[in-house]
Amino acid sequence: MAEHDLIIVGAGAKAAGIATKVHIANSLGLADLSVKVIEGTEVAASWKGRNGMTSGEEPLAVTPIKDIGFPYQSHIEFGEAGEAIDAALAQFTWQQHMISKRRYARWVDAGSPPVRHRDYGEYLTWVLSRATEGIEHLSGRVTQVRLDEAGERWVVEVEEDGGTSTHSGGALVLTGPGIHRAFPHEPAVADRVFHCDSKREEFARIPAEGECDVAIVGGGESALSATMFLRGMRPRCRFTIYTPLLPMSRGESFLENRVFSNPDAVEWESLDLQTRRDFVKHSDRGVFDPPSLAAIAYDDRCRFVTGRVTDVGAASGGEGVRLEFASPEGTASAEHDFVANCTGFDLLAQLRTLFPATVREEIERRSGPLWDRPAGSEVPVGRNLELLGMRPRLHIPGLAGLSQGPGFANLGALGLLSNRVLQPLLIADSELLDSYKPVA
Repeated sequence: MAEHDLIIVGAGAKAAGIATKVHIANSLGLADLSVKVIEGTEVAASWKGRNGMTSGEEPLAVTPIKDIGFPYQSHIEFGEAGEAIDAALAQFTWQQHMISKRRYARWVDAGSPPVRHRDYGEYLTWVLSRATEGIEHLSGRVTQVRLDEAGERWVVEVEEDGGTSTHSGGALVLTGPGIHRAFPHEPAVADRVFHCDSKREEFARIPAEGECDVAIVGGGESALSATMFLRGMRPRCRFTIYTPLLPMSRGESFLENRVFSNPDAVEWESLDLQTRRDFVKHSDRGVFDPPSLAAIAYDDRCRFVTGRVTDVGAASGGEGVRLEFASPEGTASAEHDFVANCTGFDLLAQLRTLFPATVREEIERRSGPLWDRPAGSEVPVGRNLELLGMRPRLHIPGLAGLSQGPGFANLGALGLLSNRVLQPLLIADSELLDSYKPVA
């Protein structure tokens, strides 16, 4: 069994941020850490446009200058050693990537415009190919995660092309969005229902010729990505976006951005739950990024309906789907040819499939109810983005947005995210960090 200090499931943006910090810490002699990154599809799979409901052409919602090292304030966690780490990160910046591709001057002269998802995926691939000190990559699908007999290490089972393998880690990081949220519908219309992670070939069921009417259910980035993708794939289709709230664009003021990059600036953990929930809702969830929203603002093929879809069944004529939805005026219904479920992803549902029942029971014994917790309750995530009470550490950044700051669940502060996850390992591993004291 291969043993590592840390195992990361998923080779995306969060893995790139963590792997780069480990590479630098090892290269500078600040640590001697071993990390394994396991990916079942491809590096940066969510960004390249070959997987799920994205073409890769969508504009990135944040500026790429907020790269894998942002906000470059490692001194807060690691003192002077953190300053050395940030200085070494210069070789992994977005700017250095663009320089290496001989595209930096052109991008700057164009006004540093938003980049596409596939451009960002190319950047992440470049980063992970250069972060090598102490980093191992494995192409395979994680089939199960359990505890060892002593309950002190994670054991990850992976299905590879040549068979299966087992890997042990002192800590575990679970990344990725999860699986699409449940979307109950009648079996008779299954071939007319798509999800956020539907494969590209599935969308081929939408006729290329003639006009089609497609319902998009959801009010966040997934819904907008689906609309942008399908508009390009089927330009003659009409789209109706069902969203429970009025369509809003993401706020981009200095204060909002500051909360993402440094939640301590507003003492995020001290804010009451409703204040934190409202901030996340209006700045991250259930909102569209302004450039993409502007792209469909005057498109006659796109319209918004305020309402929450409650049921999906067969249309009256047998061809198409019927949506029942709760609107401000009461219950209503409408018929469409196809429907795309873009209500988002559920990370906890994915974790349920990875952990056997005995492990889920042990996690809940130590951390409290997780999978069947009351609706609206807060997942107990600590400052290191770990599930509170669980040892060995189980880091789930995607669930940390409400507890620790909105930037941890997305691209808002990848450098801070990696610092938080690695802080326990670096302080325990390195003599140079033994005298670590937070810098105000």
